[in-house]
Amino acid sequence: MPCSGSRDVADPEQDLLRLAARHAGQVITVRFTRAGCTVHLQDDDVRLLAAAPDLRDIPMD
Repeated sequence: MPCSGSRDVADPEQDLLRLAARHAGQVITVRFTRAGCTVHLQDDDVRLLAAAPDLRDIPMD
């Protein structure tokens, strides 16, 4: 099976910093897959906060 090759990916640092600032004091996880990314809040349980094709597509207001 041929490899799909590499592709340029935008540096997520600024988006991750904005996400962290919005949820200060809370534990969140961001998972990146080929299908997109998900953001979860780690509380007494795990709660999905957002899912999008890219971290930049998640509303951060």
